[in-house]
Amino acid sequence: MPTIEVPDIPAPVAVSLDPAATALLVFDMSDALCATVPDCRRTVPIVRSLIDRAREAGAPVIFSLGRAPQTVLAALDRRAAEPVVRSGADKFFRTELEQHLRGCSFALMAGTSSNGSIVYTALACCARGITVVVAEDAISSKRPLAYFVARWQLLNQPGYPNETNTPLAPSAVTLSRSDLVTLTRRRPAG
Repeated sequence: MPTIEVPDIPAPVAVSLDPAATALLVFDMSDALCATVPDCRRTVPIVRSLIDRAREAGAPVIFSLGRAPQTVLAALDRRAAEPVVRSGADKFFRTELEQHLRGCSFALMAGTSSNGSIVYTALACCARGITVVVAEDAISSKRPLAYFVARWQLLNQPGYPNETNTPLAPSAVTLSRSDLVTLTRRRPAG
């Protein structure tokens, strides 16, 4: 059996996103899933802060849930106008997510099921030309290994790698942290 060397994952980097071109995607932060993922509960205030910042900046907030009956955590204060898509790991599959992301060049991601929903939807975003930022302190998985593998996989996606974690590499994933993400409307040149 070959020896497996544990790879290093680059440190999170600072990014500045234009809220007019960015959507915040909040994955699977539901009563059902967070009840079974202790680390999910730890991320609730971090995710809520990202939601508040996105709303204040005017960026759309989109929630996702699994197919089973569940609701978005009340602590996240989902607003009626904020869409919810329901699917398995790839949140584009048989949902309106693509329509909700029209006009967005960037997707900022947070939530649970990082080794499922976040990895698969990030790949699907990159395949559609959307640059992804994942706030690594705002994601969780049931097991620490799954969290580690998800972060590595996000930077090493087939066809869309960003192994050095270059900030905002086009059609790739950047690992950041909630306190390193700014949402600042860009002023037109001239």
